[in-house]
Amino acid sequence: MHPSEDPEILKSVLYDKSCTCPLCGKAFTTKTIKLGKNQVTSIDEDLYAHYSTVNPLLYDIIVCPECGYSAVTKNFSSLLSKQKEWLSAHFYRGSQIPAYGEYTTIDEAIHKHKIALLACITRKSKLGEQAYLALHIAWLYRDKGDDAESKDFLKRAYDGFAEALTKENFPILGLDEATLLYMLAAMAHELSKPEESKQYLSSVITMPGLSPRLKDHALNLKEKLYEKR
Repeated sequence: MHPSEDPEILKSVLYDKSCTCPLCGKAFTTKTIKLGKNQVTSIDEDLYAHYSTVNPLLYDIIVCPECGYSAVTKNFSSLLSKQKEWLSAHFYRGSQIPAYGEYTTIDEAIHKHKIALLACITRKSKLGEQAYLALHIAWLYRDKGDDAESKDFLKRAYDGFAEALTKENFPILGLDEATLLYMLAAMAHELSKPEESKQYLSSVITMPGLSPRLKDHALNLKEKLYEKR
């Protein structure tokens, strides 16, 4: 049994955080990972980090149990009046809210992310936020072993981030320009777009002040891309 499936371990690394839904005003609690209780064990080429105890993506979406409004944790409380108006037609239907378990499974996390993506689109959020959610769905499908769905959402994330790069200001959901350029290079590589990958990678490697960690990832990807010539 993986630690993320062991209830006793989960009890020790998760706690109940108080929330108030910005759409309907419902007060409730949501599971959150305690600081210092989770360590990175490996990182995929596109910077998907794997952890020792529990995957943070399983608990990165907050879902209101009353109206179903869902969003990534860092953006959950931020809604404009006009966005509330747009969302109210879709998220005041309590009977349609599924009964999630106490601890989130991969399938439940995928469902929560998809609801959050729908809410994101409904409230006309920025392309970067939509791409961020699509990327996380792609990663969750990767964990599940569903390559077709993973690639489908990866392409959606790639297209969204590529457009956001030219239209939106940084940071984009915590991603700075260098990180996003590298991720686009890695996603292009995964999507069999070698020329696009090389273009993004070239922009990353020549950026001043690049962190050693990101530079190592970029050089490793460059080696993979050019060894295929």
